[in-house]
Amino acid sequence: MSVKQLIGIATSVLVAATLMVCAIPEIEATEIPEDAEIPDQGEFWSLKIYMMFNGSDAETIEWDFGDGSPVSTEWSTNHTYAAPGDYIVTQTVWNSYNGGSTAVTYYLLHVMGNPYVEYVLPDGAPTMDRVYVQTHDAAVRPADPVWEGHEFLGWYADEELTVPMVWPTDMTAPLTVYASYSSITPIEHTLTIIGSDGTVADTVTVRDGQTATMPVAPEGKTVTYYTDSDRTTEFDWTTPVTSDVTVYQTVSDGASIAEDSDKPIISGTDLAVVVGFIIFGIAAVFLFLRFK
Repeated sequence: MSVKQLIGIATSVLVAATLMVCAIPEIEATEIPEDAEIPDQGEFWSLKIYMMFNGSDAETIEWDFGDGSPVSTEWSTNHTYAAPGDYIVTQTVWNSYNGGSTAVTYYLLHVMGNPYVEYVLPDGAPTMDRVYVQTHDAAVRPADPVWEGHEFLGWYADEELTVPMVWPTDMTAPLTVYASYSSITPIEHTLTIIGSDGTVADTVTVRDGQTATMPVAPEGKTVTYYTDSDRTTEFDWTTPVTSDVTVYQTVSDGASIAEDSDKPIISGTDLAVVVGFIIFGIAAVFLFLRFK
């Protein structure tokens, strides 16, 4: 009876992962012949792998998981890798028929780590980090992301935003979801400026909740703005605008100067008189000293 008749083939089954790490090692295997056939078992979105022997007639088995960890002699076993990466698993089986025989089989596993949800938002929208989940857990649907000036319409399974997202409850691979928004026309208000003659001197457009910018006064003029037509209460330009506003302006000659009311104010005429007194005093002192 041939070795193939005596010994079956192992199969690998993906199960829930128990760890999540980021380092990706190189393939780790020892004493693998250069001409060995190593079938590629594909990607496994988990860190924990089940291996099962489904052959017959074997009397002992040994699993080497290719990462330097201790071997297993269980017929059906599981192993948790410390990090994602490519690993070669070596299965060695033996029986005592006809003096004993051994068969060695290799498997290449691409251990990808835990699956995750990737959130894709339009250009200009706030970004969102991917979220990792345990294998076989449900995908994480976040709170609706806020993008100022836009209305969130929902999550979609395709980039063209044609297939609404149905959130899976059993994650076995990464998931990419796409956010959809519509533009919102901003709310704006008009600040109307009434001139001294009662006509509209200017208008200013202001976003809702923002403050208005005071217009630049004409050169050599002072402009004051009031909230009432009697011009008794000055308008506060630091107050956010939440509705249409009308203000009333007065225009006077000369630029406004901030003054401290507790300090004396000297006019041009008074200053000339003071300077004259100072000069006269200096001259008197000079003459006194000269003819003393």
